[in-house]
Amino acid sequence: MSGSKPAGVEQIFGHIDPDAMKVVRRLLQAGHEAYLVGGCVRDLYLGRSPKDFDVATSATPEAIRKAFRNSRVIGRRFKLAHVFFGPKIIETSTFRTAPQQADDDDPLITHDNEWGTVEDDARRRDFTINGLFYDVESRRVVDFVDGIEDLDRGVVRTIGDPVLRFREDPVRMIRAIKFAARLDFEIEPTTWQALLEVAPDIVRSSRARLLEEIYKLLRSGASRRCFELLLSAGLLHRIMPDYTGQFGRREDGAEALRAGLDPASAPLEDTDADDDDADDDAARLLWRFLDALDDYIRQTREDVVNGVLQAVLFAPLVADEMLHGSRQELDRAIELVMTPVGAAFGVARRDRELARQILMAHRRMTDQRRRRRRSSLAQRQYFHDALIFLGISVKALGDDQGELSRWKALAAAQDEPAPPPAKAGEKAGEKSGRKRSRRRRSGRRPKKADGEGREAAPSHDG
Repeated sequence: MSGSKPAGVEQIFGHIDPDAMKVVRRLLQAGHEAYLVGGCVRDLYLGRSPKDFDVATSATPEAIRKAFRNSRVIGRRFKLAHVFFGPKIIETSTFRTAPQQADDDDPLITHDNEWGTVEDDARRRDFTINGLFYDVESRRVVDFVDGIEDLDRGVVRTIGDPVLRFREDPVRMIRAIKFAARLDFEIEPTTWQALLEVAPDIVRSSRARLLEEIYKLLRSGASRRCFELLLSAGLLHRIMPDYTGQFGRREDGAEALRAGLDPASAPLEDTDADDDDADDDAARLLWRFLDALDDYIRQTREDVVNGVLQAVLFAPLVADEMLHGSRQELDRAIELVMTPVGAAFGVARRDRELARQILMAHRRMTDQRRRRRRSSLAQRQYFHDALIFLGISVKALGDDQGELSRWKALAAAQDEPAPPPAKAGEKAGEKSGRKRSRRRRSGRRPKKADGEGREAAPSHDG
């Protein structure tokens, strides 16, 4: 069951994002049907804070675009509108019906732009807990798929035949695992059996979508549980064969990863130096790093950047070089383990480079002989991300907190504003209140080169 008690329908209205409410109300005033939909309704019912708010409506994407100047239509396979309020996006989609099956009897969805009713839209969604709509006028949840019952029971269940739903879109298997892990729910037995049956179809999904889902799992605050379920379902090695294969010469690395989950397995410092033990060490480290990442995300609620996530994934595979090797050895090891995975997934070059910089910086940050050169590293653009990774690594490896505390202190010192320079005839640290006071009364501003004296106009949300 869920770790949080359901808040219930009556608690939803007071926690709705005001910009999402504006979108719904404007669409209603224009004569369209409009509801909050999906994950935001689910999370509000469970007493959780939604990461974002989505709207479903009878208005077409073009009609939504005309209703909101601060919007744009995106997508081809699944066309919808983004309504912008500053950096915030309210995703607004048109009610859809299930797409017609192709003549070749292949259920894989390649386009999804056939409009329908609100009930059609509910029944074409993936899981019952995501098929809920909230009517802001009557303040009630509209439930065509028994989603409230499954939320109360703590169950992830597909809407309709699970085998068909997973074959329509194999990425739904990863989403089922994400919701089960993040909400601490169970996957309903029939749905789980279908997932095991359809698992080989995951390779039909685009690599870009799979990579994005892996990032979502890592950011979920339940990445360890997600990866455990991926491993149990036979999905992990199919999604990331170039990655899992590096955890052992035995088959696809799955055996070593399963062994790393065993709490009775030997601690890292007690293993021998042969290849099999090295594989088991790397596997145990992966689970420790995922645990530490989850702790960090749950405590800070921070959106960790992709480069840090990549560093977490690859640190177990280069741990020996990261802690004991030379700079050249670490650089070669990083290149060796990251290149095949990055090429297979199409990982962005900037993310791979940031992960490499973080892992290289970790070696320097934990080398006590290099303390005199700390300030230069603290000024690097990637320093903040390297500091996040250092905290995750210290927890995963069980290292002493001393180095982490020293780097945090240095980071805090770097963030402090520098004192203004002393003026002529003034001693350092003294303030000339009289002169500042006269300047304020006169209303004059000091001139700056290149027109920098002009004040920036305040920004406003759309």
